[in-house]
Amino acid sequence: MAELIDGNNVLGQRGVTRETLLRELADLARAKGRKLTVVFDGPPDHGRPKVQQLGDVTIVHAAPRSADEEIVRRVREARDPRGVTVVTDDRVLSESVDAAGGRTQPVASFRQAGSQRLKKQAAEGEDKRDPGGNASDWARWFSDPRNRIG
Repeated sequence: MAELIDGNNVLGQRGVTRETLLRELADLARAKGRKLTVVFDGPPDHGRPKVQQLGDVTIVHAAPRSADEEIVRRVREARDPRGVTVVTDDRVLSESVDAAGGRTQPVASFRQAGSQRLKKQAAEGEDKRDPGGNASDWARWFSDPRNRIG
């Protein structure tokens, strides 16, 4: 399933910089094991390409189209539009995406699911780093000749 993010809509709600949003999306894409595409209005910064790759996040600057037009175009051109989810709270864009055959997800729902995924990944990482037991348990395990290599 592809996820397209209405970048300006999310930025307006989050009140963070574009760089912070992109960093958060990169972390989320890694945690989900999925690629994300974020679409912004306007042209890229001077000297930057219209489409940029930041790990598992593709950044698209929609100019000369609007971001909404670019998102709807991508949904329409998708092999399976029902497999495309657009993250936005823009009512007009949501209606256009629905008409093009795609799905929408509210920003709050996307953020909540992402936050839960990142917390779960962090907890799993902690479990991997802490094998449990105390120092005497480990000393006993390593002193047992059956646990030695070679």
